[in-house]
Formats: sequence, C-alpha cells, structure tokens
Amino acid sequence: MHILVAIVSALGVIGVILWRLHMATEAAKGLAETASDARGLLRRWRWQRKLAQNPLDLIEDPREAAVAMMVAVAQSDGAMTDRERQVILAELGTRIGATERQAEELLAHGRWLTREVQDIDYCLDKLTPLIKRQCSPEQNRDVLDMLYAVASVEGRPGEIEGTALARVARALRD
Repeated sequence: MHILVAIVSALGVIGVILWRLHMATEAAKGLAETASDARGLLRRWRWQRKLAQNPLDLIEDPREAAVAMMVAVAQSDGAMTDRERQVILAELGTRIGATERQAEELLAHGRWLTREVQDIDYCLDKLTPLIKRQCSPEQNRDVLDMLYAVASVEGRPGEIEGTALARVARALRD
C-alpha cells in the first residue's frame, strides 16, 4: 500500500510540475503577444503621424524639392503637358546630372509629392527655404533657371506663375 501511495504522490508531484510549466508557458506567450501588440501600436502610431503630414513636409533632399517645384509650376495652369514633362526631364539631366531612369523616377516622385497641391504659391513657399538652406548660390540660380524653363514652355509665364517665380527669386537671393 505504501508503494501505491508513493507512486500516486510522485505522479501528483509530476502532474503539478507539468501543470505549472504549462501555465508559465502560457504566461510567456501572453507576455510576448502583449509586447508584439505594443510594438504594432507604436508602429501604427508612427505611420499614422507620417500619413497625416503633408508630403511636402517630408522632403529633405533639395533635388526632390526642385522637382516638386517644377511639377507644381507645370501643373499650375492645368495638367502637365508632354512638352513640360520633356523640359523637366532635360533639366534634370543637364543641371542635376540625373540619368534618364533617375530623371523619370524623380519626376514620378515629384508628381506624387504634388498630387494634392492646388496652390503653386503654397508649394513654392513651402520648398524655397529648403533650397535656400541646402544649396549654394549657384545651385539656387540653377533652380530658378529650371523653374523659368518649365514656366516658359508654353510661351511667357502667366501672371500667377510669374508672380510666384519672382517671389522665389527674391527669397533665394536674400
């Protein structure tokens, strides 16, 4: 009888140990899920903040800023024409030194950045400080020349474009 009690007791102890190990594993899984949820929440929060921002606020590269400005000028009087597109690509190749593929990618990115821009003044005013801060005076002149080249594709720049470009020129020279 003593042997039977010892065996049942040993089985009980082993069962309790196994049950405690199972509970510890479940607790660890729950803790891992909570940590994963917290990381996911933080990632979602950062993504929401990025989405809530204006795409123009995310620009840090002056080349991207120059392309976005040229696209805004091209689209200020309606949809961008093929001639304006060709001038932008040519300016990117000659003044920035972009390959044909890089120029196409920069133009596509510039169009994406300015997809919701309705006001050329807003776009140019937003990006001009970045150009002024990160570019040399010679590069500033290049940006102005690029903007005037795009604005002049269809003839003389309109009143809105001319005023906006004059304001950019003053801001870059100050």
